Amino acid sequence: MLRRQLRRAALAMLVAILAAAGTQLATGAPAAAVRTVYYDASRTGEFRTNFDQAAQIWNSRVSTVRLLAGTPASITIYVDDGWPRAQPTGLGSGRIWMGRTAVNQGYDRNRIAAHELGHILGLPDRRTGLCSDLMSGSSAPVSCRNANPSAAEASRVNSLFAGTLAAPTSTTYTWNGDSDIAPMVVGGRPASESYPFMVYVSGCTGTLIKANWAVTAKHCSTPSSVRVGSINRSSGGTVVRVTRAVNHPSVDVKLLQLASSVTYAPAPIPSTSGAVGTATRIIGWGQTCAPRGCGSAPTVANELDTSIVADSRCSGINGPYEICTNNTNGNSGACYGDSGGPQVRRVNGVWNLIGATSRAGNNNSTCATGPSIYVDLPSIRSWISTQVGGLPV
Repeated sequence: MLRRQLRRAALAMLVAILAAAGTQLATGAPAAAVRTVYYDASRTGEFRTNFDQAAQIWNSRVSTVRLLAGTPASITIYVDDGWPRAQPTGLGSGRIWMGRTAVNQGYDRNRIAAHELGHILGLPDRRTGLCSDLMSGSSAPVSCRNANPSAAEASRVNSLFAGTLAAPTSTTYTWNGDSDIAPMVVGGRPASESYPFMVYVSGCTGTLIKANWAVTAKHCSTPSSVRVGSINRSSGGTVVRVTRAVNHPSVDVKLLQLASSVTYAPAPIPSTSGAVGTATRIIGWGQTCAPRGCGSAPTVANELDTSIVADSRCSGINGPYEICTNNTNGNSGACYGDSGGPQVRRVNGVWNLIGATSRAGNNNSTCATGPSIYVDLPSIRSWISTQVGGLPV
């Protein structure tokens, strides 16, 4: 009897020693494997150390997953001037944007970084307002400096990676809580770049084409001022007064002259928009759900990768002067609020402006049920150049 007790005590001590050394001893029930998830924070500029520290925080509090810096990475992290946000694509994979807007408002950098990593690790927002809850995000006071997950949050991540809980459905989360949104520009995503040529036009979208000129849709009202150079429609960039509007005589295009020049790089307009099949991207502040009036405009502009399709797919298109633009996957495309916004394509690594959002291509009031019609800006490039006193080369 005594020998049996001694053997059990010795075995327990051996298990403890091996566990401390990182070794697992085979027992009747196999331990859950630790999953390694690599992240790439090389694009985060001044915030890189914050994500390294946030990863260390998570590693110290969970046991079924380990975050390591390295490539190829399943988590890619960026920085921009919008709100922090996370877009999980699966458990332990996705994209994060460290938005400077929250930092500029005084929120703690490490808390933001750990919070956004929490989304990629499977945790949704829980806006409890408690500083002790990492996933309470911006609902906790700006003075909150807690970057550690609560015991309940750490336990849930452990359960998710151990496979005892179902992984959540992929969505997109924004720090400020204005909207925890899934589809963007109906079916897209939050802007992945700063896009210095973006112009917010009070309920519409526009594009900077010269230091003191922007282009939008003719059917949009002429605002007294616009915000230039920010993907956030409520902050950043420069607010500039509009002094004059020039409407194209036949197509849905309006030029806005600004009271002063800005220093942001305008989007060049190429000589041609491209052939059918050309890969393009649309960007705007349009509503992110399909039916008219179903939701408000997002704070941060959204983007969708799409392509040019045959004119025959768009009803009522003016072929020589308009572009028929694909509704990606049959359910994604421009919507209300995107009007006048850019359709761009890469030319030698630079985004070139080829289109301005005009209308649906199937006469349907529900967005993204068919291709969209964009004004072909290269087709009227000479007219635009005359009106603005010469376009940049």
